[in-house]
Amino acid sequence: MSIHLDFEKGTIKQDLAQLPEKMMEAAWEEIVQAVTLMKGLAQGNVRVDTGSLRDSIRVERGGEGKLWRQIKLRAGGYIVNPKTGKLVNYAAVVEAKYPYMRPAWQEVEPTIKELIKRAVLEKLKG
Repeated sequence: MSIHLDFEKGTIKQDLAQLPEKMMEAAWEEIVQAVTLMKGLAQGNVRVDTGSLRDSIRVERGGEGKLWRQIKLRAGGYIVNPKTGKLVNYAAVVEAKYPYMRPAWQEVEPTIKELIKRAVLEKLKG
């Protein structure tokens, strides 16, 4: 989806009204890609015994409406550890001793702002 301002058709007002939505959509697409990459990096970084913690690392999306969205990279909670028979509730403890989420963020963080900026500018160029 690109942005076109058509001065001849007289739709410039409507075209301009769509700019914030299209810019937000471009930024959102980059954020989703970055968080998905972080998920893979975190799964590769985490120490594995049974694989339950690794398998519990997931991307969660939420929010409603065009201007309010949320995305989280989470670990633990809904996977049962086969050794203990309990839900994986030790993700934060493992992160504190053997970081796996923070290195994933540190890998993505230096480029995410530039990727968002580039995507938004591409939408503006058309």
